[in-house]
Amino acid sequence: MCYGDPVALLKSFLEANPLVPNHLGHTALDTFDHLCAYSGLAEQDPLTIAWSRYAYVSASVRPGAPPALSETDDS
Repeated sequence: MCYGDPVALLKSFLEANPLVPNHLGHTALDTFDHLCAYSGLAEQDPLTIAWSRYAYVSASVRPGAPPALSETDDS
């Protein structure tokens, strides 16, 4: 298993849970990249970014839930 490798974990996770674009056409990875660009996370070391990317995507994709449920609510 690849428990110590966030890049391999993300790859395995995405193979089992393909990303679905939200109503704006963005996936969880697109949103994470946007977050990195505006928060300064992109300036951190690559391992920090890899673990953060895995955590964000795995928390955003809920198997069995409607795609991008929280992003479709306009209220």
